[in-house]
Amino acid sequence: MNFSPGIVFALLTTLSWSIGIFPFTQAARRLGSHSLNHFRLLLATIFLTVASLVIDHTAFVQLFSKEYLQAWLWLGFSGVIGLTIGDYFAFRMYAILGTRIGSVLGTLAPAAALLLGSLLLDEHISWIGITGIAITIFGVINISLGKSERELIPDHGHGNISAGIIAGILGALCQGAGLVLAKKGFLAEQQFQHTVNPVHATFIRLSIATASIFILTFITRSFTKVIRPLKENKDHGIRYAVLGTMFGPFIGVSLSLYTVKFIDVSVAQTFFSLVPVFALVFSFVFFREKISLKSLAGVMIAITGVIILIWRNEIMVTLFK
Repeated sequence: MNFSPGIVFALLTTLSWSIGIFPFTQAARRLGSHSLNHFRLLLATIFLTVASLVIDHTAFVQLFSKEYLQAWLWLGFSGVIGLTIGDYFAFRMYAILGTRIGSVLGTLAPAAALLLGSLLLDEHISWIGITGIAITIFGVINISLGKSERELIPDHGHGNISAGIIAGILGALCQGAGLVLAKKGFLAEQQFQHTVNPVHATFIRLSIATASIFILTFITRSFTKVIRPLKENKDHGIRYAVLGTMFGPFIGVSLSLYTVKFIDVSVAQTFFSLVPVFALVFSFVFFREKISLKSLAGVMIAITGVIILIWRNEIMVTLFK
C-alpha cells in the first residue's frame, strides 16, 4: 500500500481532532456552545497569525494583495460554513450527546463532501471507493448509535437526544461542505499560478469565520451573553477551551488543508470520520470505558472500509484485469 502524503496528513488530522474533542466537550458544557465558538475562533486566529508570520512572513503579507482575492473568497466562505456554522452545531451536539456518541454523526461529512466535490471540483470516485466510504460510515455508526448506547447517554441539561442528533447532522454537512470550498480556494489560486501555504489558508478561513461571528454578535446585541460565561470561567472551562483550540482549529484544521492538497475531499473526510474510532480507543485507554463486542465489530468494519478506499484503484485493476 502506498501511503501518500495526503493519507499521512489525513491520519494526523484525525488524531489531532480526536484528542481535541475531549477538552472541547468539557468546555462546551462549562462555557456553552456559543461562547466557546467565539473564544476558540479568536484564540485560533491569534495562534495562526503568529504561526503564519514565523513560517513565511513575506508570503503572509502578500496574502493581502488583490492577487489572492479568489483565495479569500472561497476560503473565507469555507470558514463561515465549516467553522462558524458547522462547529457551532458540532459543539451543541457534543454538549448533549458526549464525545464518543456525538462524534459518530460526523460520518455524514464524507457524503456531503462527495456530492459537493463532484459539483464544484469535478472529483469522481469509482464505485469501489464509494463502497469503502459506505462501509466506513456503517461501521462507525454501528459503534455508538445503537439503542442500548443511546440509553446510556446522561442528561447534562443542554437539550434532548433528538436535538443533539439534528445538531450533529447539520454540523457534519456544514463541515463536509466547508472542506470542499477550501479546496476550491486552493484550485482557484492555482489557475493564476499562485500557491497558498495551508497554514496561511487556515488563517484566512479562521479570520473570516471569526469576523463573521463577532459581527453577527454585535448586530444581534448578544455580546454580553457571549462574554459572561468567559468572564465567570465556570469550572475552569477556559483551560479546556485553550487545549481544544490547540488540537482542533490550530493544528487539526491546518493538517486538514495539507490533506486536501494531496487527495480528494471525500476521501479525506472518510479518514476524518474515523474520529469516533480513535475516540473509542482513547476512552478505553485514558478513561477506562469498556468496549463492547458490538463497538469492536464497528471498529473493524470502519477500518475495512478505509482500507478499501485506500486500495480502490488496485482493487479495480485486480477485478477487471
